Amino acid sequence: MLDLLKEKYFNEIYSTGFVENDLSLPGEMIDGIRGHYAPKVLGDNDFPKFFAKNEHQAYMESQYIGFMMSNFPNVARKWLKQMYDKQYDTAIYGECACLERVLQYLMDNGFGEFFRARYMIGSYDVYLRSTHNSRATSYHTDLPNFHHFYETENDLSVFVPLVDLNDENGGSITVLPESKLKVPSNVLLKLLYDHFSKDPRYLDKDGYVDPDKIDKAAMQAFGKTKAHQDLLAAHKGVISMALRQYTKDFRKPKEKAGKVLIFSHKNFHAAEPWKNEKMDREVYILRFLPIYDVKIKLTRHLHGRPVNNFLLDMKEGTVTRFDGPVDMAKIAEGEKLRI
Repeated sequence: MLDLLKEKYFNEIYSTGFVENDLSLPGEMIDGIRGHYAPKVLGDNDFPKFFAKNEHQAYMESQYIGFMMSNFPNVARKWLKQMYDKQYDTAIYGECACLERVLQYLMDNGFGEFFRARYMIGSYDVYLRSTHNSRATSYHTDLPNFHHFYETENDLSVFVPLVDLNDENGGSITVLPESKLKVPSNVLLKLLYDHFSKDPRYLDKDGYVDPDKIDKAAMQAFGKTKAHQDLLAAHKGVISMALRQYTKDFRKPKEKAGKVLIFSHKNFHAAEPWKNEKMDREVYILRFLPIYDVKIKLTRHLHGRPVNNFLLDMKEGTVTRFDGPVDMAKIAEGEKLRI
């Protein structure tokens, strides 16, 4: 993270779990985002898709869920959908209809000043909506998902509540600072490259591993390798330690509608229960990826939606949209972070 953020902001995210700042989205932009998602049907929930294609997250959270996913996958997926429908009434990943406008606003208003690295990938966005009847989000970490293929421990999120999150309404997030405990995950990129770069079927003309060339059977075979299983065992140990020893060390930022909060979903975090019966909790999240010196391409889709096609130049303050995912081979090697 120190290679990604300027020292001041690295120290903030390291010691508190987040970077609080003066950036806020204007009221008309907040209204535009809420208005876009308002017609969505309650129950439009992408969360179960993560478990259908990323069962190792389930294994981390519960041996029972892992057993069900392995032995009764169809029953388990229906059960997981019911479980996550109680957590979020609406959870939409990667629609990206509002993403470019918000990215441009951030860059026009000094977002690049937080970064030591020159480039970041604007990967996708997330809209979450829940009611006072929804289940609170318990302590967890969003483990890097090899089906998304280019996730690391240093992915960043911009978290924007679309309504006030405070003591009266509830719904605030809490974050465990990196100084307390962190799940190491950058090694996953190394494992992916080492495994798939040996087979020319998975490489493009520049010698980059292309995730869109890797079929389901090959991904499943990778998931069963000893190297990957060892990584999961390490993750499980850290997650267990966090839940046993560090629940009193989570920190809560000050949040109001439109206020920009920078943190990482790869750090442990949770969300408090929503209390307001007259309105719903609504949150908009932007996900960002650092660019590393590993020869892996970005995947084109997340749950069937195009992603990874915005390049943010922190030096020039620009947002460039591409028809497909940003071509990592065209980024100068000197501008990539060492993995």
